[in-house]
Amino acid sequence: MGKHIAMLCMSLNIGGAETHIYELSKQLSREGHNVTVFSNGGVYAQPLVDAGVRHVQAPLNRKSLSALWKSYRILLKEFQVNRPSVVHSHTRISNMVGGLVCKKLGIPMVTTVHFNFKSSFIYRLFSNWGCRALAVSEDLKTYLVDNYKYDPQKVSLTVNGIDMERFHKRDESEFKKSLGIKPEEKVILLVSRLDRESSIHVSRFLDVAPQVYQRCPNTRVVIVGSGKIFSDFQARVDQINQECGNDFISMEGARTNIEQYTAIADLFVGISRSALEAMSASVPTILLGNLGYLGLYSDKIITQCIETNLTCRGYPYPSNEELVDLITDCLGKRDLTKNITDGLRLVRDRFSIQTMSETAMVAYNDAIEQYRPLDYMVSGYYGRNNFGDNLTLGCLMEHLKDYQGTVLSNDPANTNIPQGVGLIHRFNLFQIRKVMKQTKVFLFGSGSILQDATSNRSIFYYCFIMRMAMRYHCKTMLYSNGVGPITGQKNIERVKKILSKVDLITIRDRESLAFLEELVPGANTVLTQDDAFSFKIDSVSPIQPPKAGKGKTIVGINFKFDNERDAKIPFIAEALKELSEKFNLFYYLIPYHQMQDSAPLKALFDRLEDISILAIPSADSKSLIRYAAGCDLQIVERLHGQVASAMFMQPYLPINYDPKNHGFSAQTGMTPYLLDHDAITKEALIQQFSRIMEDRKTIQNKLKEFNAQARSTAEENRKYLYDLIKNY
Repeated sequence: MGKHIAMLCMSLNIGGAETHIYELSKQLSREGHNVTVFSNGGVYAQPLVDAGVRHVQAPLNRKSLSALWKSYRILLKEFQVNRPSVVHSHTRISNMVGGLVCKKLGIPMVTTVHFNFKSSFIYRLFSNWGCRALAVSEDLKTYLVDNYKYDPQKVSLTVNGIDMERFHKRDESEFKKSLGIKPEEKVILLVSRLDRESSIHVSRFLDVAPQVYQRCPNTRVVIVGSGKIFSDFQARVDQINQECGNDFISMEGARTNIEQYTAIADLFVGISRSALEAMSASVPTILLGNLGYLGLYSDKIITQCIETNLTCRGYPYPSNEELVDLITDCLGKRDLTKNITDGLRLVRDRFSIQTMSETAMVAYNDAIEQYRPLDYMVSGYYGRNNFGDNLTLGCLMEHLKDYQGTVLSNDPANTNIPQGVGLIHRFNLFQIRKVMKQTKVFLFGSGSILQDATSNRSIFYYCFIMRMAMRYHCKTMLYSNGVGPITGQKNIERVKKILSKVDLITIRDRESLAFLEELVPGANTVLTQDDAFSFKIDSVSPIQPPKAGKGKTIVGINFKFDNERDAKIPFIAEALKELSEKFNLFYYLIPYHQMQDSAPLKALFDRLEDISILAIPSADSKSLIRYAAGCDLQIVERLHGQVASAMFMQPYLPINYDPKNHGFSAQTGMTPYLLDHDAITKEALIQQFSRIMEDRKTIQNKLKEFNAQARSTAEENRKYLYDLIKNY
């Protein structure tokens, strides 16, 4: 799951910037990102689509008000439906239009400076260089900083990355033949956009072409590219060919199979990306451009090449005689082996396509951080003194210790989180809204959050807060959740609508998975495991029994009583006394839900004082889990009491009061021992626990095997969350 990147440019025809966009978009797509290119189309549009990159037609090549308005509407509609993580714009028109849309929708925009445009007052007024910028050379970075007063700390250098797997020396004799070129004829290649501002070097070459032919008649010239003055160049070429008496020069027009042309070339004349592509294909390269001249490439001029991004900007043109001498010398017997080796090394070391994508990703992440500095906001049943929720929140905070974020709680003062983590009351909607706008990922922490067994109010709140997160463009996740039961028809509709839009759901049990697959077919759902299994049990020091419990088997006890006057308490106490005598047991009474369990367990403790201790109620899960760690077995009703037993590989008698208990018992192989809450009697309790004692070793082996698998699977929750944050 990668980022969604919107790439904006004028067109996708032959040209250095256009090829840069083409190669960058393909590479980002190969790396797993979702890339959409917006342009007026061109020869590279269909190859991009063939490579898995979506293309959307927009008249970003025209400055007329009607074209600008049409482009604005296209981008606005697309970004509202498929909101990108970041927008990357490459031309001043797209910078302006894209910038307006990004400002309206709160999307970060990165730009790349490919040329030194005019910088008059009116151009500066309407220019938008985004919140981060990339420059393809040091002098263009200086140009941006000096002329547009752009913060130099927000400008990074990038490169015209070359796909060396595409551009390499290979046999293309059949292709050469198809162009009407004889095997023995040498080929001079020029690749350029044929507009007045970008093809001066082509014109300079044509000035000397007749002289080159006179000295090297066994040579052919191939010019690839199209543009506004293609016909002017064609007329000049026709005249030169007529003077030479053959098709010395051929005009190929716009082509996308440039790698075939470089494969047949013996000499390249040009600059920038096209020159690098030729070097990658082991072609000797004369650097002659619109803005200057550096000569035949070798390591001797590497500094000048890096400074100008191989554009020769600022270096004087040669005389015609000097240019003819160099070209004919290269086509003669001159040894060009070192020049070819130097060119290959330059591309490999400094202009790889991987380097181009890496620098772009750094800029994207910096831009996103500016808009969304907080990585997560987590909502759940926090601040309610529930052991399971506190335990899984602690695990989640451990996973996210290197990230910045916020926790929503019903009782912030009673919520144990690390220093530096934000904490907001779950009903402080004004503050939540403010922080959500700065947050990448909103998630429901572990638990059965979407259910209406407790009340309709909670499910209404959680659906509301998830919709709110979506409205403010957070990515959304259900993290190691159970789902259900949901019985109310309105609640079913609410949940169905919400979950159809959630980015990712990791589910902790098969029953919830089956429920979701029926409720929301096609939702992005993955079966993982309860995140409590990521807790580091080795960090726990078990509570040691008092003197009365020394040498006895320690059994953890938790029942979900209605209150301290629950009718079950007296006969459960009688059953526990008989079991204690029969198996030499001592009990830890553990209030896994502090508020609901403390008083009833105190009433039970009053009947078992000689053979039990009452765990000290605590909102800190690490305090209670020490009691669980000190047990040999458990009789337990709360789900995360059962989970704690499985974590410590303790045989346990599961009491069932909810589908989630039944589901967990099925996972651990404890279903044969399951005792329904409503079926608890003194006799049933004694009988089932006695079975547990008889099968104790077999159960321990099962739990050991389950625990290893559960810990491994629970780790997937964390990895999925990291991926969502990373690829916002």
